[in-house]
Amino acid sequence: MAEVDFEEHGPAAAARAAGAKRRTRRLINLVGALLSVALLVWAGVWGYKSAMRSVMGVPLIKAATGPMRIAPENPGGEQAAHQGLSVSDVAAFGVATPLPEEIVLAPRAEGLIEEDGPGLAPEPPAALVARPEPEGPPQPLMPVAEAAPPAAVAPVAPGTEADTATDAPALAGPAVEGAAPPGTAELLAEELAGAEPVPPIPVPEPVAEPAFVPAPVVPGGIGASLRPLPRPGGMAVLPVASAPVEVREVDPATLKPGTRLVQFGAFDSPDQAKEHWGKLSATFGELMVGKAQVIQSAESGGRTFYRLRAEGFTDEADARRFCAAVTAVGPECIPVAVR
Repeated sequence: MAEVDFEEHGPAAAARAAGAKRRTRRLINLVGALLSVALLVWAGVWGYKSAMRSVMGVPLIKAATGPMRIAPENPGGEQAAHQGLSVSDVAAFGVATPLPEEIVLAPRAEGLIEEDGPGLAPEPPAALVARPEPEGPPQPLMPVAEAAPPAAVAPVAPGTEADTATDAPALAGPAVEGAAPPGTAELLAEELAGAEPVPPIPVPEPVAEPAFVPAPVVPGGIGASLRPLPRPGGMAVLPVASAPVEVREVDPATLKPGTRLVQFGAFDSPDQAKEHWGKLSATFGELMVGKAQVIQSAESGGRTFYRLRAEGFTDEADARRFCAAVTAVGPECIPVAVR
């Protein structure tokens, strides 16, 4: 009988288990410490090398051994279809190459093989078959009467067999191929003889046109209405030349301070200012009536220019209304006052 160990789960076993755990924990701590120290040493070495590299500059690159480039085995590469021809040498080198000892013509172009032919071959033309000739002696063709003009059909009296026989082929239509059966003319004559006479078509009598009655003449008026004159092909409104407006010039030195004026612009010379005044007078004929021309010289930045102004306004509102009418058309206009 086996002996039972009562100390398996006793205090000694617990002490052994605790000692094993401590040894395992100590080993893990030792490995972690070694890894930490190695990481710190590597970081220090890497930082030192980086600092030295920055101080000493970029390191030299070692030259590779052997040739830098190797020529291909076939420098010309694959030859295209247009290369190697004498014609190409004229454009490439400017002179023709010497003639070779042997000249070979280009091969003949290959045609289509049987598989590449059309899918549907054209059918052969049908054979011509001769028409069988009719048996017996040929029959004479019946004469065809000329077509009569459309008119009233007269009744056919019985007994006129000669005329009926002559007109029968014309009524029957054009001749057909082959001979007509015998007795056709006699049958048509009998049918026409027993037919009822066709009454003549009545022709309407012409309607008489109404007589022209002239209009009554009014005493003291016009006997006939007059025809209006033809309208001209092109009508255009011609500009009416306005009457020349007398230009009244005013010396700027005679104007009192506070006089209301309007300014049209500044020009390089008095002649340009006067020319612009003439254009304004032609454009605004009624507005320029009663306005005097004022050309005032001024200097700015060592440059002399001439201001074109107009005088003849009662107050500032009158000058503003004038400028509003002028600027609505296009030219510039600014109300000003003499200082």
